[in-house]
Amino acid sequence: MVDFTLDIADRMQAENALRESEEKYSTLVEQSLTGIYIVQDDKIVFANNRFAEIFRYSREELIGIESWRLVHPEHRDLNRDIMARRLTGEEAPSEYEAKGLTKDGETIWIERRNTRIEHNGRPAILGNVVDITKQKRAEEELRRINEKLKNFVDVVSHDLKNPIISIQGFSSLLFKKYQEQLGEKGRMYLEEIKGSARRMEILVSDLLALSRIGHVASRFKDVSSLKIVSNIISGLKGRLKDKDIEVVVGNDLPTVYCDETRIYQVFENLFVNAIKFTSGAKNPKIEIGYEDGGKFHQFYVRDNGIGIDRKYHRTIFERFLRLKEIEDEEGTGLGLAIVDRIVNSHGGKVWVESEKGMGATFYLALPKAS
Repeated sequence: MVDFTLDIADRMQAENALRESEEKYSTLVEQSLTGIYIVQDDKIVFANNRFAEIFRYSREELIGIESWRLVHPEHRDLNRDIMARRLTGEEAPSEYEAKGLTKDGETIWIERRNTRIEHNGRPAILGNVVDITKQKRAEEELRRINEKLKNFVDVVSHDLKNPIISIQGFSSLLFKKYQEQLGEKGRMYLEEIKGSARRMEILVSDLLALSRIGHVASRFKDVSSLKIVSNIISGLKGRLKDKDIEVVVGNDLPTVYCDETRIYQVFENLFVNAIKFTSGAKNPKIEIGYEDGGKFHQFYVRDNGIGIDRKYHRTIFERFLRLKEIEDEEGTGLGLAIVDRIVNSHGGKVWVESEKGMGATFYLALPKAS
C-alpha cells in the first residue's frame, strides 16, 4: 500500500514537472521575437504569434496552408530544394535569405534558419524566420546613394580635369615665353598657380580612385609582391635619392592572389607615406618585409620617421585626415583611406603600430588563396 502511494506521488510529480516544462516552452515560443514554425508534408502544422505577424495571417489561417504560398516565386525553387535536402539528411545551408509573400501580396525579405525534427513520429522541418525587409531596403537605398555619389564624382572629376589641364598648359606656356617680362614676383605667382593646379589634379585623381573601389570589378590573379615593390621603388628612385633614404626589401616577399593594379596602389601609397614620415630623420630608412600570418599574407612597411600618436592610429585611415607634423604640399589626405578601402575589398585588413617620435610600422594582411 505504501509503495503504491509512493508510485502515484512520483507519477504526479513527474506529470507536474512535465506540465511546467511544457508551459515554459510554450511561453518561450510565443514570446520569441523570431517567427517559429513547423512544416510537414509541405504544409504548416504549427506557427507562433510572431510568424503570423510577419506574414500578416491569423494563426488559424496558417495551419494547413501550403508553405510555398509564403515564399516569393523568385525563391520558391531555392526554398523547396533546401527543405528537401534538409529532410533527406543532405548538406544544406543552415541559414539563408529569401523573399517572402504576405497575405496581402506584399514582398518582404526573410532570414531563415531551419532544421529537421520528428513531429508526431514523422520527419518535419522546424524553422525560425526574421523579417529583414527594413534592413534590405536600407541596404538598397545605400547602394543607390553610393551609385549616385560615384556617378557624381565621375562627372565632377571629368569636368574638373579639362580646366586643370588648361591651367597647367597655359601656365607652362606663359612661363616659357614670358618669364623675363613677368619678373621675379610674377614668376613666383605663376609657380603658385602651377602648384595649386598640380594639387587639384592629385585630389581629383584620388577622389576618383576612392569612388571606384568596390564598384569596378576587380581582376584577381597570382602576382609577385616582390615585383610590385621593385617597380614602385624604381618609380620613386628620384625622391628616394633626393632625401637620401635607405630602402631595405625582404627577399621572401610571396606571390599573392589579388587585383594587381589595386595592390600596387596600396604598396605605393604606403611607401609614399613612409617617405613623408621620414622627412627630417637623421638617417632615413624604409623597410618592406613579410611575415607568415597563417591564413593571411602579412606585409609591413616600416620607417624610422616622426611616428604617430596612438590617438591617431585609427583615424589616420579616414578621408582627408592629415597630420600637422608632416609638411606635405601635395598630399590630399586620401592616401591611407584608399589603402584601407582596397584592402577591405580584398577581405584583408591594414593597421599601424607606432609611438610618437619612434617611427611607424604599417601592417597589411591579405588572405591567402584557398
